[in-house]
This record gives sequence, structure tokens and C-alpha cells, in this order.
Amino acid sequence: MWAILAVTTLAPVAGDGQLESDAKMVDLNVVVVDARGQPVTDLTSDDFQVTDAGKPQSIVYFQHSDSRLQQPVASGPNEFSNRNAGTIPHVTLILFDQLNQRFGGRAIAANQMVKDLEKLESADDLYLYLLTVDGRFQAVHGFEEGGSERPGEPPWTRQIKSRLDEATRASLRVRPVDIDVAVREQLTFRALDAIGAQLSRFPGRKNIVWVTDGVPMELGPRRSDTGDFVDFTPQIRMLSEVLDRSHVAIYPVRQVMLGSPDAIDGGTGVTSLETLNDFAGMTGGRTDGGKDIGTAVQQAISDVRTSYQIGYFPPEKNWDGKFHKIRVTSKRKGVRIQTRTGYYAWQEAPGQRAQVAIDSVLANPFDAGEIGLRATMGADPQQPGGKRVAIHIDGGDVALTQEGRQYYGRLRVVIADYRTEGLVENARMFAVEPHYTPQEHDKAVQDGIDVSQDFKPGDQARRIRVVVFDRNSNSVGSVTILMGVPEETRR
Repeated sequence: MWAILAVTTLAPVAGDGQLESDAKMVDLNVVVVDARGQPVTDLTSDDFQVTDAGKPQSIVYFQHSDSRLQQPVASGPNEFSNRNAGTIPHVTLILFDQLNQRFGGRAIAANQMVKDLEKLESADDLYLYLLTVDGRFQAVHGFEEGGSERPGEPPWTRQIKSRLDEATRASLRVRPVDIDVAVREQLTFRALDAIGAQLSRFPGRKNIVWVTDGVPMELGPRRSDTGDFVDFTPQIRMLSEVLDRSHVAIYPVRQVMLGSPDAIDGGTGVTSLETLNDFAGMTGGRTDGGKDIGTAVQQAISDVRTSYQIGYFPPEKNWDGKFHKIRVTSKRKGVRIQTRTGYYAWQEAPGQRAQVAIDSVLANPFDAGEIGLRATMGADPQQPGGKRVAIHIDGGDVALTQEGRQYYGRLRVVIADYRTEGLVENARMFAVEPHYTPQEHDKAVQDGIDVSQDFKPGDQARRIRVVVFDRNSNSVGSVTILMGVPEETRR
């Protein structure tokens, strides 16, 4: 059975004969700046008001997140972690969209990008990828190169012209004639979905500066390949949920040129600018800032470093299948607030959100890092061939919601075996739902949440992956334990 710090109540998980409560918390990542555009970092929950479809909501979760305070703990003996000294603490990614830009516009955008980024004093945790004309990602400065500059070395952006020229030559070609606007739309959604999954490796908020001409939200009969009206709203809804789960915000920079009709709309009068602003609004980014790439990058870098998390539970009747507008205001005068403008209130089967998020993590070759985890595994003294895994969960990454004088967590933990071929088997899901007094809450946030579980891996298991999903915030973390590996290599 589970062992957990402080007081624990185990709730039934969907699939074991009972339906679990599936109350859904709306989790908002909120950026607040003053009149000079500088972050405001001293607000409390009492300084905010939230309305959902015009109705005031009670804040049940509040936390100020400052990535500068996140210092990974060194792994102990025989301990595996999804965070270490090399973990990138925050990510600002520039996505140079060649797929949705005309040939001439790409050169103009590239020249401006070089001009704006060459003069950066620091490019810590700033990355640049191309979205090629066939929907692939190509790194100019990728994650594998690390996040921080070495002391005394100039930022990588000082060589951006040569780097960008080399990457562009490798991918340079005119958009294929068979990739019409409808196909480009699907390739774009697929690419953004993939990059959202990639960014789930990193903790905290992630900002994407999307340099693009944009894509339309709808296609009229003259623009679709079927001759019918096409509405991409369902795909945009699903994509916004993927990006929200990975805490990704979009900062669009629209580089549309005159005389580019298919970059303006899809024949319905709904412009790509409106679609880009919808992406920004639904993910908590900033709306279109014109053609100024440098300003958008500076804003994204500043916004990613410090923000607030605010959570509330809408009434059950609010999950009516419609889009709900959210408005966050502050009692503090002279501040500007940036967060999601709304959400799609679709009804789901109990446990569906957890299952989708966990399946996504299990399918990825890398561990998710939104929730910090450390784990050790040893023999189960009561079961021959059994194992006991001890998991340390970073309490500051878990949304412990307040109800009266108590704080509640709603976690789902999965232990899965991987065979040599990478196949997942024997995935076991458990509920871990701690409740804390205020003193216990503070201790859990500071010191973490410790749980342990006995299990028996399959005979062909070569690694074990532990996944923790937070049903309040939709955050997910995972850590992989290698079996049969010498202890000195286990880090």
C-alpha cells in the first residue's frame, strides 16, 4: 500500500469498479507587469479577482512561481531524477515558420531576426527552430546544446547569421505546389502538437515566439480541397489543451507581405491575424505585436521567468460544451495582466484527462519535467521478486487546493514496465490524495511529498517509468528507473 507524508486519503480510480469525482480545476498562469513592463512579484491571492463567463469565482489555489528560485537537488546514491544540474529552468523558443511564409517573406523575417538577436546581451535558455515547408523541425540552436552560457563566453546569438544561413540552406525550397492551405493547416497543427509534447520535458512556463504569416481558422468552399466550408475550431481547441497542459504560451509575430492572399484568410473573411490572436489568448501569450521580432522575444524572455498560478473550480453546470471567457483583474492599480482569455468547457468521461496525459508521457522517449521527481528502487521484503519504489514529489510543483482550513492534492501515479523493444506493459495506476493542515501544507511545499509502492515488474522489464499526474493543474512529471545498471551510472 501507499506510504505518504502527513495525512492521506486514497480515492478510487476510474476502472476499479467506482467512478471517481472528476471536478475540473481551471489553472491559470498569470503574468503581471507594471507601467514600465517590469514584472510585479509581490501580489497575493487577495489582489486578484477572477470571473468565468461574467460570474465571480473563488480562488482555491495560488502560487507565485519564480524560476530563479528553482535549484535542482543533487541525486543521492541509487537515485534517479527528472531534474539535475543540467535541467533547463525555463524556455523561450523562437519558431521561424517557413511552412506558412512565402519565399520572399522568409528573407525579410530572417534579416530582422539577425538584426534583433545579434545585439542580445544574454541568450540564456533561448532556442531557435525552423518549421520547414514539409512540416519538420530543424534546430538552429536546439535544446541539446544546453540552456546556460559559460562564464565569459558571448551568447550564441552573436553567431546567429551563420547558424541561420546554414539551417536555411539545408531546408530552403519553395513551398511544394501540392501543399495547399488545408494541408498546411494540418501540418502546422501536427507540428505545434509535437513541440508541445517536447516542451513538457521542462519545468514551468514555456513561451513560443511564432514568426509566421499565420493560418486561417476557417476555409470557404473556394479554398478547401473538397469544395465545402471547413472549420478548424475543433483542432484549435485540442491543440490549445495540449499546449495548456504543457504550460506553453504563444507569442505570434506576423510577417505577412502585401500581395499574399492565402496568408490573409481562408476565403471566409476570418483572417490569420485573428487565428494567431486566438492562439495567444487561449494559451496566455501576448497578441500580435506587428513585425517586431526583437520586442516579442524580449517580452517572452521576461514573462517566462516569473508568473502566478491561480486555480478555481467552476460549477459543474459550467461544463456545457461552450467556450467560456475568463477575466482576471487586480486591485493593484497601474498593472497589466496577461493570461488565458478562456477555455472550451467540454464534458469528459471521469479520468479521461489523466489517461490522455499519462498515455502521452508513456509514449515519449524522454521524461516529463513539469513535476519534479526523484525515485529509488529496492527489493520488496515481503514478496519474492518484488520491488519497492520510493518516490519524492516536489511539493512546490503540485497544486494543493484550499478548502476552509485544509489543503487537498489530487494525484494519479502510474508505474509502468518497459521491455527492451520499448513496449509498455503492466501499467498500474494509483490514486494519491493527501490532505494537509496549513502547517503540513507549508512543510509539503517546502520539503516535498514522499510516497512508496510495492509492485512486481514483468520478467522482461528493462526499465520502470513512474508518472505523476496532477488532476488539479494538469501538470505531469515522470522519472525512468533503469534496471540492471551499475549504481555509479544511475544519475
